[in-house]
Amino acid sequence: MRRINPTRFCPTTVSTPNGRSQSRPQPPTVSINLEPINSALPVDQETHIATATQSQSKVASTDYGDLKKILGDAGLRAAQPRFYIFKAIFNALALTGVVVLALWSPHPAVLVLSAILFGLMLTQNGMLGHDVAHRQVFRKRRGVATAGWILGNLLMGISYTWWTRKHNLHHANPNHVTDDPDANYPILAMFPAQIEQRSKYLLPLIAFQHYLYPVWSMFVFVSMRVGSMEQLFARESMPLRIPQAIGIILHWVLVGLLLSQLGGWPQAITFLVISQLTFSLYNVSVFAPNHKGMAMMTDDEPLDFLRTQVLTARNVRGSWFVDFWYGGLNYQIEHHLFPTMPRNRLKDARPLVEKFCIERGVSYHETTVTESYREIFQHLKRTSAPIREGTVNTP
Repeated sequence: MRRINPTRFCPTTVSTPNGRSQSRPQPPTVSINLEPINSALPVDQETHIATATQSQSKVASTDYGDLKKILGDAGLRAAQPRFYIFKAIFNALALTGVVVLALWSPHPAVLVLSAILFGLMLTQNGMLGHDVAHRQVFRKRRGVATAGWILGNLLMGISYTWWTRKHNLHHANPNHVTDDPDANYPILAMFPAQIEQRSKYLLPLIAFQHYLYPVWSMFVFVSMRVGSMEQLFARESMPLRIPQAIGIILHWVLVGLLLSQLGGWPQAITFLVISQLTFSLYNVSVFAPNHKGMAMMTDDEPLDFLRTQVLTARNVRGSWFVDFWYGGLNYQIEHHLFPTMPRNRLKDARPLVEKFCIERGVSYHETTVTESYREIFQHLKRTSAPIREGTVNTP
């Protein structure tokens, strides 16, 4: 089990969504024992991410340890098998219904509607796979591996190992300038320091990233499939390589069979394009508000685990529909603090975590759906301003 000193992660001074800097009190240094979210993968091959249990050699009165005890005493970290049985049945019936709808009528409106619903269900299955990866559903390796293969490789055509390794790095280094793969894209500059790292040929596009971000978001389905293929054909060790390849092949065989029954090539292409674009846009609409525009992290600015996770995350104020649409990830702060907590308990954990953060002087940011997107686009505009103003050094 790798030991990570959380003081290497994050800043004593952080940038808040309004662009101001705030100083944070420095907690005692704590050694955090980071466990892998995907127990289906060999521990020595994975980046260890935060279920964030505290080192037993340290005093239990640390901030994170105190909060963990509060939520444990409230019974919020216990498994929720009934919820996930219901969720799995719902997803299976919904996906089956979408396929039946697509086959039922050749009418163009029905075709477009079924394609949109198919794309939505791809993301819904992906969010269930996310919960599986965090061991919210199964605790044992075999259950995680089997469910991950079904939800990721078979139903989405995405390598479960590729996604898990990428997500591990994100949880271990949220909003880190160089180490968080979800904050590093060649076509975007999430932080000012990234501008000089980008190709000079892409700077004219990055200068207007606040307009182009929705356009790039439509191609997430391409980047995820390309990343999966690179993982499958990489020389580095990969568990269950052959079964994962078979799962992805079966996915496209099943999709091909569905497309072949839609009445012809125009209908098949229409269904495929609309469903994949819907999947991409829905996926981004859920994950973008989680961290973009929040505090950035570097190696030179230390902060403990709790503050790292809270200051880099944004909650989106919930309702039953928002909770469903986001798959519980609108409670991003609580999720990052306790990744193994079942998604249906995050709502109950929210007031306890918010109260605790207020008492300990930690900024807790929550906003509405529309305001979260406004913050994201304002941040992207602010970050790329030096390019438009001609004040940045080209690489």
